[in-house]
Amino acid sequence: MKFVSKLLIALLVLITAGSASASAAGGYDVKIIKGSHINLVSKASRVPVLIQNNYDTEVRVLIHMSTSNLRVRLPETTSVVIPPNSTVNATVPVQAVANGDVDLYVWLSSFSGERLGDTKTISMTVIGDAEMIALGSMGVLVVLLLVAGTVRMIRRRKQNA
Repeated sequence: MKFVSKLLIALLVLITAGSASASAAGGYDVKIIKGSHINLVSKASRVPVLIQNNYDTEVRVLIHMSTSNLRVRLPETTSVVIPPNSTVNATVPVQAVANGDVDLYVWLSSFSGERLGDTKTISMTVIGDAEMIALGSMGVLVVLLLVAGTVRMIRRRKQNA
């Protein structure tokens, strides 16, 4: 009986030491996969963050984001549940404040506050007024076509009269 209890204690020490060394080395199996450049062409949208879970169990993490400047507004954190051995495309809501280039710094943490993995950088170009510019341009084009058509119709009537 003493042998079994000593064996269990030794196993517990090995498991604890192994997890401590994994966390010290940053060897977590939940990580952010870096994506491509993002163009934000509206006042509000959702930025995709690809998260991979290599554990055999479901994992719940918090996504943290900060910016290189104040051109976008972000939530403090976003919670996401990742199924075992899978990759999830989580989305984080953003609001455009000004136009220009922004670097988003993204990292994960557990609900206990422990940081998981490294910080990844996502580049983004913000053109918050693109929808309004496109709609305004289309409106101006329609008005110009109506005016040109009206002028053409009036000239033809004068020539036929």
